[in-house]
Amino acid sequence: MIRFILERFNTYFQQERRKKMKLNRYFIYFMAAIFLGGLVVGCKPRIDTMSKAEKIFIKKVDKTAGKLDLNQDQKMKLEGLKAEIRRNFQEGVKEKKEALRKIKEEGMKENPDIQKMTSLLQGMLRDETQRFSKAFDLLLGFQSNLNEVQKRKLTEMISKYVKKWD
Repeated sequence: MIRFILERFNTYFQQERRKKMKLNRYFIYFMAAIFLGGLVVGCKPRIDTMSKAEKIFIKKVDKTAGKLDLNQDQKMKLEGLKAEIRRNFQEGVKEKKEALRKIKEEGMKENPDIQKMTSLLQGMLRDETQRFSKAFDLLLGFQSNLNEVQKRKLTEMISKYVKKWD
């Protein structure tokens, strides 16, 4: 009788152990799938810096303008500034895609011209830098629309922001 009970417990515990092992195996498969998915997504090159820069510039402009108490005329000019910043970066996105397409086409050839590919990449990076410079120039140009109080407040805000860099 005791032997029968022990065999039953042993069988029950073996079944429970198999269930746990099966769950552990599925958990391991699940984690491996997440890891591999993360690798695939993480290894994809992200070259969309222009769109991100546009969003950051617009967000900072809106945040700063909200603190400057702009009048209606200034708000209209601010909307024009934001539209110009968007246009600047969207043109950059198009140019960058075109350059990447040309690089890819050259790379797919049987004997790709590495020099040409390198010069296209350098030009793309140079254009990107010019887009950023143009955006900053647009921001600086907007200062002429501010009155003296607003300019002083803007200078104070920039000074506080720069002091945080230490």
